[in-house]
Amino acid sequence: MAKRPIHRLSSNGTKAEFDELADEVVITILDQDKTIVRILGTPLDLPDLAIGHIFAEGRGSVDSICVQGHMIHVSGEIVPRPTDDLLTASCGACSTGQIESPSIHVKNTVKLTTDTLSLVNTMQQNQVLFSKTGGVHGAAVFTENGELVVCREDIGRHNALDKSIGACLLMEVQPKIVVVSSRIGWELVAKSIRSGIELLIAIGSISSAAEELARTSGMTLVGFAASKKPAVVGDLSRILHKP
Repeated sequence: MAKRPIHRLSSNGTKAEFDELADEVVITILDQDKTIVRILGTPLDLPDLAIGHIFAEGRGSVDSICVQGHMIHVSGEIVPRPTDDLLTASCGACSTGQIESPSIHVKNTVKLTTDTLSLVNTMQQNQVLFSKTGGVHGAAVFTENGELVVCREDIGRHNALDKSIGACLLMEVQPKIVVVSSRIGWELVAKSIRSGIELLIAIGSISSAAEELARTSGMTLVGFAASKKPAVVGDLSRILHKP
């Protein structure tokens, strides 16, 4: 976080004070001093970000990692992005290179035994940075019975998902149920499919491209999960246990 001067507006006028802002910096992932990708994001949990991003983008795997400031040095079998790419916090399929749609069909092994609202509430209770800044997204991995496995935050929704996936890889845990604080776009579904996630739950809406890819790949999506009437795309058996 960064404490910065602001003016607070109210019915009584303005007041000068300091506010906590979410950090946003350029993070560079390198392999043997060659740039793999540059990401605009929050400089927390950087090993999780690097490992999760490379894996979820289908660009290989990481054997070793070393963090120096905002530089993450990795080694492994890794395919770099085009060198002029900068992935911003809002990036989905932002790239000057070729974008490949995953052709994987996900397994159907999970049965959620709790309601989606309880998962959303648990994620929000564990979003420490959001509670202080109001400026970051969250991505949380859960078990079938609603136990929190890991929660990660970043100013970019894609980065938050990468971090949660990377944390699971380091823990040697297969993420299958994930809750995100954002909407569900094509890129979040693509990352999830490549990572073996079966059920993706979001506070926000589902895009048309995300819906199409999820149906093709056998994923289940839940949008507006905090509302009284969530929207579900795909196999209902993962969240409903009756015909």
